[in-house]
Amino acid sequence: MTSTLTGVLAIALLAGCGGSDGKDAAAPPASPSTAVSVAPSEAVTSPVQETPVQETPAPGATTPGAAAPETPAAGYNAADVSFARMVIPHHLQAIDMATLAQTHAMDPWIRDLASRVIDAQDPEIRTLKGWLDKWGEEPLPRDHRMPGMQSPAEIAALAKASGSAFDKMFVTMMIEHHGGAIRLADTEQARGVYADAKQMAASISATQAAEVKEMRSYLAKLK
Repeated sequence: MTSTLTGVLAIALLAGCGGSDGKDAAAPPASPSTAVSVAPSEAVTSPVQETPVQETPAPGATTPGAAAPETPAAGYNAADVSFARMVIPHHLQAIDMATLAQTHAMDPWIRDLASRVIDAQDPEIRTLKGWLDKWGEEPLPRDHRMPGMQSPAEIAALAKASGSAFDKMFVTMMIEHHGGAIRLADTEQARGVYADAKQMAASISATQAAEVKEMRSYLAKLK
């Protein structure tokens, strides 16, 4: 009987342990070896680093902070040099003619005109020479052919004339000479860049155009 009672108790104990259907039993701890590891690259999303887009500036645009293009240090061009080189011998011939008028002309108006020519053109020659010295250039030869220049034979003929014949020859030749100077001055104003040269060219054009008008009026009276 004792053995029978012992067997009944064992069966009861087994039934009590399995009656919870596993709901109250603690889950076995997870083994460290079975834990799922998450790679850092999957856990944290790094921001995408984009390369900045550099815009190409439009032609002529100035990039902020960049130095503006410099203008040429010289400040003059080939037209300015040509103007100075030609006007010097051109003016020298006009002064030669005007100097003859001071002793050969009969009409006081002609002598006055000659003085005005010398007074205007002599300082301009000195200024032009100063520019050429600075630019490392030389004036053209005095016999260089250019608009309005008289030939050596014509100058020699003027030197031999006197009285009213001289006056008429002088005015006729000087009208042509002034016309050539005005052409040189107009070319400088159109093509040059040196401000002082362009200013002188404007003065030459205006002054000599006014004198041409006077001389033509004088010739009209002679006829």
